[in-house]
Amino acid sequence: MRTYIGRSLGTFLELMIFSANKLLWVSSPSLSPKYAQKLVDLSKKGVDIKVITSAYKNEEAVNIIKNSLKPERNARGEIRSDWVSPPLDYLILKKNSSIQKVKMYIVDGKQAIIGSLSLTEEELYNSIEYIVILDDPRDVEKMMDDFISLWKLYIGLGDDFIECTRSFPSKFFVSRMT
Repeated sequence: MRTYIGRSLGTFLELMIFSANKLLWVSSPSLSPKYAQKLVDLSKKGVDIKVITSAYKNEEAVNIIKNSLKPERNARGEIRSDWVSPPLDYLILKKNSSIQKVKMYIVDGKQAIIGSLSLTEEELYNSIEYIVILDDPRDVEKMMDDFISLWKLYIGLGDDFIECTRSFPSKFFVSRMT
């Protein structure tokens, strides 16, 4: 376990988070458009992306994520034959954004980051923040289980409060049980 407190934590955190090559799970109440696009770009490279965020003051970032799952079309407006939906699932809180406080990042199932910072330029580079980085496999596994539990808690709020892809955590949950 490592801890960091201070400004400009983004200098190394951005590299750590966006170097994921297998999976990246993000719970961040605030999400900038720049980082939303980076998540989409990673998913297009085959990285399994799971995002929990709020629509409150995040409309542009939320639209970037949601639009990435719309089929790409050719010049005639037909869905491109080579288009494949990226491995990206999202859960977006539509109402009462104050219930989304958890800031958690899981990288490749090998590192977990928890702390005070959301995935925005302001918080990564200007705010004074505190984070804990876990890299013990048991701790990371526990954080992955907690992420799934968090997803399920939000799903329980119902469609009036959330918008999400329904494929997570069910398909992942089944694969972890076998």
